Amino acid sequence: MTDLYHYYYDQYTKDIRHWIQHFEKFPRPHIVGIYRGSLPIATHLSNVLKCPMSIIRFQSRDGDDEKPEWVINNMGFTASWKTPGETTIVVDDIYDTGHTMRAIQQMDEFKYHPDVVYTCLFGSKNEDHVGYLNERISRWIVFPWERSTGAM
Repeated sequence: MTDLYHYYYDQYTKDIRHWIQHFEKFPRPHIVGIYRGSLPIATHLSNVLKCPMSIIRFQSRDGDDEKPEWVINNMGFTASWKTPGETTIVVDDIYDTGHTMRAIQQMDEFKYHPDVVYTCLFGSKNEDHVGYLNERISRWIVFPWERSTGAM
């Protein structure tokens, strides 16, 4: 199929190294992964950076979730209190329409605290302050953890 873009582990390794070099400078990072697409990324970053990880469920494209909800909240703060010196890093695989990140940014744990970094592997210029490593392309991206056959 020509409308697929295969993102391979060698590309992922390069991208994850970039993030690790950037995020290891943060004194107390906390990774937040969005179920399901970013969980491999979030787990990898959490393991390498030796930092806590939380999970938010919000599947608006492949599911029928209407709002983001915590699956695991290891944040250690509520809307009225934040752990000093901790930077929350919300990672996702793709920033497309911005619907997912905007919904997460409206969660109480994030909208009142400025020490949150939003970043994706693929994205495009946006006004939601979401960074990205690779320009979003018009083809469907197949990530290595989504394949069960072929070159990984």
